[in-house]
Amino acid sequence: MAILTRTWMVLMLLTAVSMWAGHGTGGLGPLGVGLVLAAANLKADRILTQYLDLRRADGGWRAGFRVLLTLLWVALFGIYVLYPMIGAALR
Repeated sequence: MAILTRTWMVLMLLTAVSMWAGHGTGGLGPLGVGLVLAAANLKADRILTQYLDLRRADGGWRAGFRVLLTLLWVALFGIYVLYPMIGAALR
């Protein structure tokens, strides 16, 4: 099986995980949001690595993109978790 086909299957699996985490009524809650953001982070990594050929780049570039993706995930999750406290403090 070609690597792009396997990558596509992994992306579909991660999409299913995101859909499962978002299923149901009400909000996702911190665990669901964290799961969706983690799946999105992994999907971005797979797309950059396989479809945009980041796997052929130097190790520093690959590590840099992964660090940036992880920092973005942490920042978005942190904003989601801290927003109620920040919003209450600003009122």
